[in-house]
Amino acid sequence: MDNAAARKGLAVVEQREARARAAARRAKKQAALEKKREQQRQKRLREQARIAAMSKSSSFRVGALNILGSQHTAGPGGYGPGTERAAISSSIIMARGVDVVTLSEVQDDQLGVLNARLAGYSIWPQQSLGNNGQRLQIAWRSSRFEMVDGGSVTFTFASQAIPMPYVLLRDLQTGAEFWVISIHTSAGGLEGERDAGTAVAISLMQRLEAETGKPVIIGGDVNEHEEFFYKVCQATGFLAANGGGAGCTLPPPPLRVDWIMGGGGGGVAFSGYMQDGSTLARASDHYFIHADVNVVDPGDN
Repeated sequence: MDNAAARKGLAVVEQREARARAAARRAKKQAALEKKREQQRQKRLREQARIAAMSKSSSFRVGALNILGSQHTAGPGGYGPGTERAAISSSIIMARGVDVVTLSEVQDDQLGVLNARLAGYSIWPQQSLGNNGQRLQIAWRSSRFEMVDGGSVTFTFASQAIPMPYVLLRDLQTGAEFWVISIHTSAGGLEGERDAGTAVAISLMQRLEAETGKPVIIGGDVNEHEEFFYKVCQATGFLAANGGGAGCTLPPPPLRVDWIMGGGGGGVAFSGYMQDGSTLARASDHYFIHADVNVVDPGDN
């Protein structure tokens, strides 16, 4: 082998070694970067776990409204078209500064209006729960809360099986989480269905609280002036937005068929309850009830 060939062979070896050293440096650098990323990820997880374990609270305004379904005003006379009334209801909800609201008797055409007119709100379940799933909705300000979880249980309303939806909301500022349930039980002489629907709701409240330890709020038209309060309070200890006390004594009159109740977690405290008659005659045959509330999420301890 002449000198030129030897030098060429040596150069090839040196190039290979240089490439190998460069590859080793890149691998070492990449390993260090991945280690740093993993350390940062673990730090974030520890911080998230620390925050999750802490007690957190959320203060907001909660409401409940039966918007009077379009099917009740399909003919001439009486209330205006359901879509027009849904628009009025949307304006009232926003004007009252309500952050979370349960809605009942929602029909497909009214749901479209609520989606368009409740600016800045998220609404669930929309039509995701199948047949009759649009009837009960839960809306919240998207700037204040995010949906973490949700589901439904089935109950009988006016001889039809419909879903009772519930959501787990998280306060975007404090991290506090709480459940919201939307309910509407059968009216008139359907006492058996009404009692059964209340029993389903109570079972759901108890399960959500037992499984997660988070506060629970339920709101809607239960077609009972007193009985719903007694049954929920006696079974869960929950109190109403309009009051109630030791031994499940009733709140002061007047009592409506629409209720907001809450409890569990680290506590649910209501204040500033209102029976808002601005919906009457124009939008619905129900008062719009709303109140300030503070919920305490005890965390994951």
